[in-house]
Amino acid sequence: MESKIMTDEMTASVSVENPVDNEDTEFVNEAESFDNDYSEEAAGSGRAKKRSGQGKRALAELLVGALVLAGVCLGLRHVRSEYVKAEQEFAENNYTSVRTLPDGTVRVSGAVEGEFFEYIEDGRIVEGVSVGGIDLSGMDYEQARRALIDGIAEKISGINICATVGNKTHVLTATDFKVSTSRDVNELIHEALRVGRTDEGDMDYYAIYKERERIKQEGVQLEGFNLVMDENSMRAIVDSIADDVDQAPIEPYITMLNRVGGGKPGVGIGGPASDLFTSRTIKAPNGTTLAEMQFHNGQNGFVVDRDDMLSQIVSAFENENYNAELQIALNETAPDRTAEELADSIEEIARFSTAFASSSSYRARNVQKAAGLLNCVVMEPGVDYSYNEILGPRNEIDGWLPAPGISGGKEYIDSPGGGICQVSSTLYNSLLKLGPDIKIVRRSHHSIPGGYIDMGLDATVSYGGPDLVWRNMTDSQMILISYADMSRRVVYEIIYGVMNEERCTYRIWSETVEVIEPPETLRVAEPLWPTGYSKMVIQSRKGYNVNVYRQKYDSDGNAVGEPVQLYQDKYAAVRGELHYGTGSSTLPIPQG
Repeated sequence: MESKIMTDEMTASVSVENPVDNEDTEFVNEAESFDNDYSEEAAGSGRAKKRSGQGKRALAELLVGALVLAGVCLGLRHVRSEYVKAEQEFAENNYTSVRTLPDGTVRVSGAVEGEFFEYIEDGRIVEGVSVGGIDLSGMDYEQARRALIDGIAEKISGINICATVGNKTHVLTATDFKVSTSRDVNELIHEALRVGRTDEGDMDYYAIYKERERIKQEGVQLEGFNLVMDENSMRAIVDSIADDVDQAPIEPYITMLNRVGGGKPGVGIGGPASDLFTSRTIKAPNGTTLAEMQFHNGQNGFVVDRDDMLSQIVSAFENENYNAELQIALNETAPDRTAEELADSIEEIARFSTAFASSSSYRARNVQKAAGLLNCVVMEPGVDYSYNEILGPRNEIDGWLPAPGISGGKEYIDSPGGGICQVSSTLYNSLLKLGPDIKIVRRSHHSIPGGYIDMGLDATVSYGGPDLVWRNMTDSQMILISYADMSRRVVYEIIYGVMNEERCTYRIWSETVEVIEPPETLRVAEPLWPTGYSKMVIQSRKGYNVNVYRQKYDSDGNAVGEPVQLYQDKYAAVRGELHYGTGSSTLPIPQG
């Protein structure tokens, strides 16, 4: 039997196969034919009265046959009545009605073998459907979209993973993870809408009804979205945290106590007494104690185990353990060497000295003061050191005495701190003897060559002007010992540190390659001076071009390779000025 749909315009009908077999069907057809014949015969009954007795007998036989046939027809009518009744009963128990309601939804109802069913097709997600634990029952597309987005937002807002590194806890949220979802929201909604529905070509409404009832009772859990993290971004965060936490080991180090006067007596960069390993007394050539070199123990450092940290964070995230409290391991790292090894490696690696025997007492005191301020400077690797910054401004109030210094590149005049260029030049030569282990960042030569050092090897300084700046290019500390021996009138610049691996040394020298004669002396008339009086205000000076060379020597004192020219200095020639009087002979002779 096949059910048909009943709509508003037509009554439900059911086509049923005839329960009578083929022979019965043929019999009924013959009976119907006979019945028609009988009707024609009855219409001509007036003519039948004129027939012979044979015709009367035949008519009697026909009447008997008709009675038999009438009985059969009555039986057939009963069968037909039962068939129609069965057909009506089937139609009442098996039908489907699809009706569009005023609100645009569709009501589907009907019966199958007497079981009534009904549901509304409104385009919403059927009852009992959940996506990723979020119940979407009865929701339309927009409602489901909002529910899923809210669910995602709630899940994301719950990310609060704490990673404790050392004594600091870092809280990681969705922003740190750069969270995204594994599936598109629209895709999830379309999948939910398909549950409890069939393809348009297979509209078995009763089956749809039964499936929806089952879903309502048992529920359907569709796989939802997973939160996805950007592992590269998290690795960058782990590196940033580790960079902040990692503590390099403290290598054994040196501090100095200055023991000379004229500078910073008794002042030192002290370390804690508890980590002091040993100390060494540094003496001048004349036996004067200049400093105490103190060697300190290093300390272990620690580093974050970055791979372990990233692994723990990723695992907590992927397992949706969004409130995890993670403990991140720190690995200890030891210094590269011990304080004993450091003490054994430090030795004198360069020395230079110049004499100031002809200096005035004021100039000698300035030399002593400058040397004292340089004493015990610890030169850290990669750091620039400025002569002017170490000595500071040169003012009389700060103890600097007036002594001759070059002014304007032409003449000497007294100024506070005069003479300290001899200390900077002595230091410069000591630094040059270290070869490439020291980089000279800034240096200027004098406008007038000095008598205490060869041309091309001087270094002029002036606070706010020319400066001597150098940098330790090794990976170890260097210590500057500076001392002015006031009895011998010699200033020493001695450098301690780790000798280069080759234990090579360097010699520095200069050669004059050109002498430049000064212009003719300029004569300047002075009307306020008496005639016959004259004075050479600026002395004529020759100019020079000077090349500076460096030669490397091995540990046995043999020259290695050819000398290297470091640079060329040019000292300009100075034109002299002779001032002479043109005034009355009674004018006073100028003083000073």
